[in-house]
Amino acid sequence: MLHKRTRRTIALSITAIAVLIAAVATWLIRQRLGHASMATGWTLLASVGLLMLLGLRKKLVMLPILPVRVWTQFHIYTGLFALAIYLMHVPVVIASGFFESTLSLLFLSVAGSGLYGVWISRRGAKRLTAIAGEYRFDRFGWHRRTIADRASEIVTKVGQTGDVPVIAKFYRERLQHYFSTRPSLAYVLVPTSHRKRRLLTELGELDRYFASNVKQAAGRLAALIRNRDDLDYHYATQLRMRMWLAIHIALTVAMLVFIVVHVLMVLRFQGA
Repeated sequence: MLHKRTRRTIALSITAIAVLIAAVATWLIRQRLGHASMATGWTLLASVGLLMLLGLRKKLVMLPILPVRVWTQFHIYTGLFALAIYLMHVPVVIASGFFESTLSLLFLSVAGSGLYGVWISRRGAKRLTAIAGEYRFDRFGWHRRTIADRASEIVTKVGQTGDVPVIAKFYRERLQHYFSTRPSLAYVLVPTSHRKRRLLTELGELDRYFASNVKQAAGRLAALIRNRDDLDYHYATQLRMRMWLAIHIALTVAMLVFIVVHVLMVLRFQGA
């Protein structure tokens, strides 16, 4: 088995060679006054067809046609090749006219969302492996309720052992809402640990007011704050990946519709 960096280098090299061959072929066609746009257009159409194979492979999970991760790598580097061919195919990056400009924007949006997907998948995977816990997306609500119930139980039990107005007030004013609600949209888009650090700092500043039994309860609450922050980061990362995939697929479908119309228009023009 080759090292991941070695495999990436080989794949990028093969992609670069393929782009170079296509560029030389396009240059030769133009030098001979041929229709280079037709050659690049059909090459681009074939590349888009190859890119669709990943979705087909994910549906045919029962067939032993290489692992999905191999198809994913093939999808990524074919996408880079298609982007290069697109730049050879068009006279300007964004064409003029409503139909052509819309098709250009759709293609660039699909390419851009694909590159973002590669980035968020790799970055998210690295960050998630460094954070404790594995969570199914459909179980996040249950995990949030479990943490909230544990926090409430801790404060209730401490309250039964004596007068603890400080920690009870802190829980009502600062922690109850934090534990009982899902992360905000701002956090999902840009997850940070600022709120966790602020709550832990505020809880630590109250330590001098706590008796020994209350300090133990405060320590358990601090652990739950960290646990909830880890849970929220998992949730935000998984939700962003799901949102990205939905947007990427929607843009791809719209692009395919415009491509079909574009090809039909070109064939009609040739036949005229």
